[in-house]
Amino acid sequence: MDEKSVPRLAKMTALRYFFEVVQHGSFRRAADEIHVAASAINRQISLLEAHLDARLFDRERGPSGLRLTEAGRILHYRLCSVMNELSIAGDEISELKGLQRGHLRIGVNEVIATDLLPDVIADLHARYPNLTFKTIVDNTPEIVKRLHDGDVDIGFGYNFPSIKELNFLSVLQRKTHLITSLSHPLARRKHVKLQDISGADFILPDRSLSLRRMLDDAFAATELKINPIMETNSFTLLRTMVQAGLGVSIVTGRFIRNSPQRIAFIDLKEDVIKFGVLSCCNSAGRTPSAAAMAFAEAVKTHFSTMNE
Repeated sequence: MDEKSVPRLAKMTALRYFFEVVQHGSFRRAADEIHVAASAINRQISLLEAHLDARLFDRERGPSGLRLTEAGRILHYRLCSVMNELSIAGDEISELKGLQRGHLRIGVNEVIATDLLPDVIADLHARYPNLTFKTIVDNTPEIVKRLHDGDVDIGFGYNFPSIKELNFLSVLQRKTHLITSLSHPLARRKHVKLQDISGADFILPDRSLSLRRMLDDAFAATELKINPIMETNSFTLLRTMVQAGLGVSIVTGRFIRNSPQRIAFIDLKEDVIKFGVLSCCNSAGRTPSAAAMAFAEAVKTHFSTMNE
């Protein structure tokens, strides 16, 4: 592409239409979403393809549906960064009025979404009532990917990797605890060792979660034998099963908010069990908006009131 074509390409309405079609998976769904005729979208994208002298979609009928060509994938990858920067620019312009408007996209672990996050957002809403939020609940590796792709502005959860692509805004180390039902024989103990739960019925986080990998390493290092009853990618379900007496489990951190669940948290005195790190972070390649920084400061304030 020569230099003269860049300004012309940057002004084309077709870029937005192309982006919407990829995001929604079809011309018809994109048309319904942005209230533009599908024929108009098709015409603009055809002009864009002619301008670039490259097909952007394989328009094959059948179960595979609409597929991007290699040229289409390249254009979409670059547009994701552009759209993210435009979103940040819009937020920053709004923030010139004192952060009274804006939108923040948060990727968060489930256990934080049901515990700490509501208080953080409530604090921000009280200060900035016109600030809006989108929350995506996912495991940490998926949140890292969403940060990289520009799908979320903030990642909030446990055990983010220490990589140059992430910028850590708030960090808190949290202890690891054995959890049991209140009727369990260990429930009144202040602390236990792994050998105390040898042979116990166990509710395990599944292998998509970083805690599971940490537990597998600890169990292997101590040759601990447990009786796996159930595994799940939901910490809410895991705690519910423990409360019901189906087995014990190991989690990072106590409840932060008042919880209706009745569970005993017992300190684990074991060197092979690492501290969990609860973090608020953003993509190092993107400047955090004022809304993201306000969120990080609210998180840091909550961290300062916690005992671990």
